[in-house]
Amino acid sequence: MDYQGNNLRDFLKSNGHVVLQRVNNYNLRSFTEKEIEHITNGYSNLLGKGAFGEVYKGTLDDQCLVAVKKYKDGTRKEEFAKEVIVHSQINHKNVVRLLGCCTEENSLMIVMEFICNGNLNNILHCNSASGRVPFPLDKRLDISIELAEVLSYMHSMYSPVLHGDIKPANILLDENLVPKLSDFGIARLLSTSEAQQTRNIVGSIGYLDPLFNQTGLLTPKSDVYSFGVVLVEMITRKKVADGNVNLIQNFTKALKRGKVVRKMFDDEIIDGKRKIKVLEDIAKIATECLRLEDRIRPEMVEVADRMRKCRKDLQLRKMGEMTTGPSVMLGSPGINSLPVQPTAPILVDSTIKNPPIEVLNISLTELREITRNFSDDTLIGEGSHAKVFLGELKDGRKSAVKKLGQHSVVKNLDGFFSEPDKEFILQVQAVSRLKHDNVVQLLGYCVDGNVRAVIYEYSSRGSLHDILHGKNGVVGTRPGQVLSWAQRVKIALSAAQGIEFLHHKTEPCIIHSDIKSSNILLFDNDVAKIGDLRVSKNRPGYLDDIILDCLLPSHNGYDAPECKETGEFTRESDIYSFGVVLLELLTGCISGHFQNRLMIGAMAGLSEDEVHVQRCVDPRLRDKYPPKSAARMAAIASRCMQHKADSRPSMSTVVTDLRSLLLLENTPSKLWRW
Repeated sequence: MDYQGNNLRDFLKSNGHVVLQRVNNYNLRSFTEKEIEHITNGYSNLLGKGAFGEVYKGTLDDQCLVAVKKYKDGTRKEEFAKEVIVHSQINHKNVVRLLGCCTEENSLMIVMEFICNGNLNNILHCNSASGRVPFPLDKRLDISIELAEVLSYMHSMYSPVLHGDIKPANILLDENLVPKLSDFGIARLLSTSEAQQTRNIVGSIGYLDPLFNQTGLLTPKSDVYSFGVVLVEMITRKKVADGNVNLIQNFTKALKRGKVVRKMFDDEIIDGKRKIKVLEDIAKIATECLRLEDRIRPEMVEVADRMRKCRKDLQLRKMGEMTTGPSVMLGSPGINSLPVQPTAPILVDSTIKNPPIEVLNISLTELREITRNFSDDTLIGEGSHAKVFLGELKDGRKSAVKKLGQHSVVKNLDGFFSEPDKEFILQVQAVSRLKHDNVVQLLGYCVDGNVRAVIYEYSSRGSLHDILHGKNGVVGTRPGQVLSWAQRVKIALSAAQGIEFLHHKTEPCIIHSDIKSSNILLFDNDVAKIGDLRVSKNRPGYLDDIILDCLLPSHNGYDAPECKETGEFTRESDIYSFGVVLLELLTGCISGHFQNRLMIGAMAGLSEDEVHVQRCVDPRLRDKYPPKSAARMAAIASRCMQHKADSRPSMSTVVTDLRSLLLLENTPSKLWRW
């Protein structure tokens, strides 16, 4: 195979030059027609046909299964080049991965990963020998949420991608029914915030945005409309176009008549009042997506967030009985195991491996022994509400012992120490369930008289703040070893994955409320973990989400604008704070003119003008970093720090964007890099 891709490069440069002007980087393998014929065994296994061509199943030399799309019209080089370039820009777990293509004369073909479980249309509308395939509501919600998230990601990319043909047949499903968006034949790559007008109205009947059909103007809201149609199909299990029946028209009319819409819901997913309320909420979201006036349709990021709330509501309704269930033990039974009380537990996403964890109840005597009576020699940190000491547990593990309530102001705060021991233990139980590779693990706790402490795993490398700026930011204290660019990207990604876990992989959602470089701890192999998971009573007003205690907004440069005004914390405020951390990694500065200049540059379009970013990057890197990658990280930080909270991306989107930077760093030299 031509790994260097000279022919492919020349082909795309000749036929896709307009689109290539807005492309940062992509890696593709170039196949010959003869190789494709070998891979597909002479085109012997036809998977399907479409308007643009046929799709065949194939096998690479390494036994990897692939799908090969062969274009009917081998002369449509510009359209082919645009599809390849646009598809190659999207690196997301819910998009079918593009592996390469063939550009030989009259043999235009693309090679993609093979997805084994067919498409959403088959599950919704095709019957097996035993009847309809079972399709529970929670699985439908999972699919719709992941689809909303990937569309939100595509719309928020530096050069936004509009799919233009969202429909069940283009939503493939893997062995775990995880959706993979496919078919970018009519997708568009846009400059930021622009719309695209065309005289060639292409799309699928029933899913096509009526406004696009009238004006030829394609915007992200066109995808929103199509998603709304798919959502209606998923909760009704009816085809959008079935003879003379207009599903969307009938559905919107029924919803306006209140409870009449319930008759349209699929019988399989109706289970009394418990699910009806969730279905009605989903129906409202779908109807808002289907509004004829595009400016009042929601953005996909809002749709994804509201769909996640629907899933949370469904899970809470299912788990309502658990609040009266029997007591169980967290971990193996024993004297030092922490009992789980029969009060509203944290419901953990069933897709996340979250086994029971044994949490030690450590006596004050033992704590004094392992910290040498909390001596200054073992003091490794001090904050507004606690002192942290280094200790070694009986099993040899080093630990960080956080003794709460050390600050005189904190001690006097009404309610901070007034909660009973039982409440404190329940809060410890909540935090102990947060098991993730990028979240600092709780090992134990102590409640003895007026002493309360929590014990966490110890990070020998200290915090990101210490490495970037010196111990505790003290003047005259030298920073640690200079982090390379690859290390900074890896740290940013692993920290983002920890926050993503708190925001999206636990139920209820966990809001940290104090994301900053001093709360990001570093372990071996540059793995970052989110620390300072504070234990205290939840404040009133936050019934849907759990907020890891932050007593007051810190006003230290990390707080989102809305937090400074209201004192309230949300997932969006965590995302803003993480954006500040990203700028720290880029510039080596906590706050001030470097960050402000960098953020302004990011908003102006850094991928086209990287000079401005280069002036702001940490000089200790000595220009040993890829300018495009730095510009893209700056753009991610800028989006996180948008003034309007609802304009910020989700942490899942941030993780995906950062992961693409890591992939760029690790691209094998044998693959062609544009």
